[in-house]
Amino acid sequence: MGRYSLLTLAALTALAACGREGPRVATGKDPHASLACAQCHEGGLADHGEPAVPSGACEASGCHKDDEVGQVTLAEVSFDHQQHVHDTTVATGCAGCHTHKEGGQPLVAGPETCGLCHFKELSGGRGDDCRLCHSDPNHVGMTSQGVPIPHQGLPWIEGGCLRCHYEVSRPVHEVSLTRCAECHDDVDAVTRQGIGNDLHPAHEGEACSACHEADNHRIEAMSSAVDLKCATCHAGAHGTDVGHAWADPGTCDGCHATVHQQPQRLLLGILPNSDGATPSNHFMNGLTCGSCHGSDAGQGAGATGQACVDCHRPEYATVLKWWTQGIAERTRIVDRYVSTAQRATGGRASDDPAVRALDQARSTLALLSTGGGEHNIPLAQRMFESALSQAAQAYRLAGETPPLVPSMGRAPRPGLCTYCHYRLQEPVMSDQMNDAFHRAVVGK
Repeated sequence: MGRYSLLTLAALTALAACGREGPRVATGKDPHASLACAQCHEGGLADHGEPAVPSGACEASGCHKDDEVGQVTLAEVSFDHQQHVHDTTVATGCAGCHTHKEGGQPLVAGPETCGLCHFKELSGGRGDDCRLCHSDPNHVGMTSQGVPIPHQGLPWIEGGCLRCHYEVSRPVHEVSLTRCAECHDDVDAVTRQGIGNDLHPAHEGEACSACHEADNHRIEAMSSAVDLKCATCHAGAHGTDVGHAWADPGTCDGCHATVHQQPQRLLLGILPNSDGATPSNHFMNGLTCGSCHGSDAGQGAGATGQACVDCHRPEYATVLKWWTQGIAERTRIVDRYVSTAQRATGGRASDDPAVRALDQARSTLALLSTGGGEHNIPLAQRMFESALSQAAQAYRLAGETPPLVPSMGRAPRPGLCTYCHYRLQEPVMSDQMNDAFHRAVVGK
C-alpha cells in the first residue's frame, strides 16, 4: 500500500471516528483541537459517533504523564488527581470523567458523574459526610426568597450540612437498556452475556455517563426554612388553587420578590451587610416554618402559644406572649431614641455620615418589625442594642453628645431565665415560681 493510500486510510478512520465530515479545530484554547480524532478515539463504535478513548491513548501520545497533575479543584471540591482513580474499585480511566460531545467540542470534566463512585457518602445520613469532599465550602447560595447564604464559616456546617440539604442524592446505578441500544444492535445478547458479570472492563475508555445516568448528586430537597413553597401554607391565591403549577417557590418570587424574606433572615440569622450568621436556636434544633405556623383552612396562620405546647410542656403556652411583649417594649424605647436623634441630624445631606448612621438604625428596626424578633430572640436583642449604638453614633457624628442609652435588659440566652422571661418589666415572683418545673427545664 502506497503512502497516499495510507494517508487516505488515516483520514477516513479519523472521519469515521468523529461521525462528522472530518476532524475540526475546536474553539478556544483546547490543546486537543489540533489532533485528529483517531489519535485519541479507537474501537468499533465509530459509526455511532462514540468510539472509546483508552487511557493509553492519552499517555502514549507523549502529551500527558501520570504524575504531572497534583491537587485539582472541581466545582467546590479539591482532591489529589493522581490518586483519584487509582484508589477506586472501578478503573474509570481518563475518559470516565473527561468527555466531549461529537466533533470539535473541547474536553470538559464536570461534577455530574461524581456521585456514581461516591454514592456511599451521598446516601449517608450524617452531615459530616459532606465535609469529606466539601471541606471548605465558600460559595454563596440563595434561599427561595432571595436571601444570600455565604457558606464560608457558617456555624451550622460543623453541626451538619443536612440541616438544610437533607436530601442530596438519587443513588441510582441501573443502566437503562435504551442506553445499551445506542451502541449495541443486539441488546438481548448483551443482556444475556452481562448477567452476573462486571461490564466495566469491557467498556474501557467509555465515559461513565455514556451508560449511567449522570447528575445523581444534586439537592433534591431542602429545609422549608430556606426553601418555602406556596402550597405548603396557601391553598389558593389570586383566584386559583395552588397546585403543582405553583409548587416551585420561584413562582411566588416572580411577582413577590421579597415575600417572607425578613422572617427568613431572622430565623437563619443572616443580616444584610453582615459576614457572619447567628441562626435561631429553634432552626438549629430542626424546627421548620410549619412547626410553629399552623394551617387555617389552607391559609398560612400566625404562630400561637399552642404551637409551643405541641413540643414543650403546657407551661410554655405563655412564652410566645412574653416574647412579643418584650419585643414591643424594646421597639418603643429604641424608636423614641432614634426619633430624638433625627432632630440632631436634621438638615444634613443624605450622604452625611451622621445621616447614614441613623438610616442604619432605622433599617435595623424595620427589619425587626417585619421579620419578627420572636423568630430569633438572642439576635433580636443584639439588633436592638445595635440600633441604639447606631443612633448614638449619629449624635456624635453630628457633633452632639448623645443622651444616655436606655437599657435593653439582660441578654436572653437558652438555659437562662431571660430566654423565656423576656419582658423588661417582668413580674416574676419567686414565691410563685414552680421550682420543680424550672429545675426540669435547666436539667438540674
